[in-house]
Amino acid sequence: MAGKKEETFVIRIHDCQNSTWQGSILWAEKQERKCFRSTLEMISLIEEAVQLDRENKALEGGYHEK
Repeated sequence: MAGKKEETFVIRIHDCQNSTWQGSILWAEKQERKCFRSTLEMISLIEEAVQLDRENKALEGGYHEK
């Protein structure tokens, strides 16, 4: 995994209803916090953040996928 930057997310589960989690997620490197209403939405937020970061790195010329 040389050249790949790791991302850190802090997840807080505030409640569990309808067999899924509700809470907030903090993207530590950007200090951005978002709330989620389901586990699937939480995973989507993480995927979106990682994809955005990869696209930004590619535009800056600092990240190349193989």
